[in-house]
Amino acid sequence: MKKNFFDTILFVTFRRLTKYLIFMASDITTLRKSGKLNEAYQTAQKLFDENPADIWNRRNLAWVVYDFAKQKAALETSEQFFKCIDKLLELQMPEDEEVFHNSVAFLLRSMASAAVRAEKQDQKFFDNLFSRIKLLKIHKPSPANSALMQTFLRVKSWWKNYGAFCQYQGFDGFQDEDFLPQQTESGEKIMPLAERVIMSYCKFLLDNGSENDTAAFLPVLEDFSLKHKNYIYLPFYEAKLMWKIGKKDDYLKFLKIFARKKSGEFWVWDLFSDYYDDKILKLKLLSKALSLKSKPEMSIKVREKAAQLLYGLGYKKEALSELLFIEKIRQRNKWAVSQALSSTISQLQSEGIKPEKNNIDFFASFSKDADKIVFTPSTLEFEGKIIITPKGFGFVKFDGKTVFVPEGVLQNKTLKNNSVVKGSYKKSFNKKKNEDGYTAVEIF
Repeated sequence: MKKNFFDTILFVTFRRLTKYLIFMASDITTLRKSGKLNEAYQTAQKLFDENPADIWNRRNLAWVVYDFAKQKAALETSEQFFKCIDKLLELQMPEDEEVFHNSVAFLLRSMASAAVRAEKQDQKFFDNLFSRIKLLKIHKPSPANSALMQTFLRVKSWWKNYGAFCQYQGFDGFQDEDFLPQQTESGEKIMPLAERVIMSYCKFLLDNGSENDTAAFLPVLEDFSLKHKNYIYLPFYEAKLMWKIGKKDDYLKFLKIFARKKSGEFWVWDLFSDYYDDKILKLKLLSKALSLKSKPEMSIKVREKAAQLLYGLGYKKEALSELLFIEKIRQRNKWAVSQALSSTISQLQSEGIKPEKNNIDFFASFSKDADKIVFTPSTLEFEGKIIITPKGFGFVKFDGKTVFVPEGVLQNKTLKNNSVVKGSYKKSFNKKKNEDGYTAVEIF
């Protein structure tokens, strides 16, 4: 009988306490919504002090402090804002409080956006933001995480810790929509967020990254590039990063992949010229660059490289023509003319050298075999059964590859379907499918 009496007392007490806590939590919410944050804070803090292990007490206090942080989320009150954020972090909300962590992340993002709009290039301010972001348990992927990446992209050019921010974020926290092109309010299309983030980290590595960080990131970049072949600039960055760590052959490999779509850009051929040590080959590739359409102001550095080679190889008339053109461009744009450039011009003129009118024909002629230098691949041999299509071309399955056999290669060949053939093939690129392939050069 006594036991039942005490059980009843405990049950009643528990019910009353539960009702009290529910009432108090409801009271805190009401105070918050009515803007009485000081009263809400006093109540929430009191409950938390009495029982800090209770998740509702912790949660109520966290949301009251969040409201204070929201009030102070402005540049002029940034010191108080950071104090509120620090109080939130001290509460150590559990990882499964996803709404809370993402809400705080959006607050931090709003402060970053305000600084960007105000053109506030303050290293310490963004360091303070980043130090708090790292302590949040932001879910990845999530809208909050993508919003942070979007905003911090805008400070990549001057914030010294942008590389550390990318390393903290990683490259697997993108939402599905982050891989799609975006559109601004004015209707302008821009690259997908994921592509821009990857490229921004590549630029950071090229300018400031260590060899270890570069080597660690290259497998990530290669995997990303294979999965997103429509991101055409990724092989370019793969090439540049390979060059940075001294892998010249890989530099050429990835540059060729990129150049398949950008071979009409003059600067691509300048990059190819960096690979070769032979001065004649260098000049041929630079000639290819300068035979393509470009504004003289844009290609001036390529012209200066070509002029040095022309002079060194004994093409003095062409060298003088190019140097005079470079001098004219620099003077027209009020750019400095180096003493070395003026001295070389004077030296050639003192020798009685008469410049060519221009080097258009020279560059066009000298660059005729530039494509062969770069793109002619070595051939390999294959053997397998051929399938000939009604349109006259065929396919051979060989060593896990499918070798395309053009109609021209099959001319004058008396072959039947499923007959075994031998031949040579080379690597090729299918522009329609945007993928690598293999093309037969000859059937033996």
